[in-house]
Amino acid sequence: MAGHRGSMVLVTLGNIMVATAQWYLIWLFAREAGPQAVGIYSSLLAYMTPIFIFAQLGLRNLYITLQSAVTWSVYLAIRISGIIIAGTLALGALAVLAPSAAWPMGVAILLIKTANSAADLYFARLQRSECLRTFGVLLILDAACTAAVTTAVMTYTGSVEFAVFAAAAVAVASASATILLALRTTVAQADASAGRFGPNALTLIRHGAPLALSQGIQSVLTYLPLAVVGWLGSTGDIGVYSSAAYLVTFANLLGASVQITVLTDYRRRFGESGKPRFRQMVRKNSVITVVVMSPLVALAVIIGPFLLTLVYGADFDISRLSVLFFSLSAVIVLPSYLLSSLHLVLNHYWVMTIVGAVSIVAVVFAGGAAGYVGAGPVEAGSLAVLASAVARYMGADFLSSHTLSLRRTPAPKQKAGLP
Repeated sequence: MAGHRGSMVLVTLGNIMVATAQWYLIWLFAREAGPQAVGIYSSLLAYMTPIFIFAQLGLRNLYITLQSAVTWSVYLAIRISGIIIAGTLALGALAVLAPSAAWPMGVAILLIKTANSAADLYFARLQRSECLRTFGVLLILDAACTAAVTTAVMTYTGSVEFAVFAAAAVAVASASATILLALRTTVAQADASAGRFGPNALTLIRHGAPLALSQGIQSVLTYLPLAVVGWLGSTGDIGVYSSAAYLVTFANLLGASVQITVLTDYRRRFGESGKPRFRQMVRKNSVITVVVMSPLVALAVIIGPFLLTLVYGADFDISRLSVLFFSLSAVIVLPSYLLSSLHLVLNHYWVMTIVGAVSIVAVVFAGGAAGYVGAGPVEAGSLAVLASAVARYMGADFLSSHTLSLRRTPAPKQKAGLP
């Protein structure tokens, strides 16, 4: 038990370090090249990230939670197809939406997304085999190497483009190490022998489509407020917004980390306690999380504007109202991942799709209303982020109680080869 807890801590630490490394890139580009460079980098991420999220088809979570046995080769074939499709669409988006001066950085980001997508599925294999210590070490090494290599390249060349290519090289190396280590794990017997390719593929597509929509919509929600900022302001405003909004991005990454660590445990608890008690436990944990973190909002409003200019530079000035919106969003985002995990374990993959669609409407309405009343670009974007976080949390909580009245979901059966 102590070894398992230590491994879980290692995975959580690794995910926090990955999130910190991603923030560090924003900080590095802000300090060395200013808001314009951060704006271009963030805009390119906004173009490409949702495309790859949709194309991943939620296979990582499916491999851990799906109650139907599907062969590993089918997972792999669908993931490779998704990478090819996403890469093609991302290149098209880059050619159409980005200025030609941004194409080199766009190609580097495309390499990062391709490597991360390949590693994502093999991470699921490590998780399901409960090789969490290996998983955590890989994350920690990836984060440390990304920060070190990009700093060295940025210092030596002074080029943001070269620094992003350096991060891409680390991502490719990390993905290669992940694949090699994951291949040493044993695929569960059910996964090795279950069924034919066609029915297996249809099973993954049927269950993965709503999950892909849910995760893709969440990715769109992450970057849609950035579009609001771009609509009302300039690339420099996008850079300022992105630097401040990383508080929410970090909360999302931390929430995803928590989801990774709790899914296996939640699956066991659901099998032991049944749906009503399981839902009550998850909802209680989500409320406790909000209450415990709420005092941090006041602290953020007091010191946030000063801290942002201190960290990023004088060009990154932001209002206390924007800090309030961002900090409230961060507090709400974390427990929403607990509620999302509940629906994953119940195999109600469609729930977060509905929640995400409603959240998009909330973002568009909030951003449009803020622009109509004359709010600044960053204030409008931060209000849109808050609207998204509130809609996602309330929707997931509301539907968690409503699904209790639906057909009772049987407790998940243990698959052959699983502990």
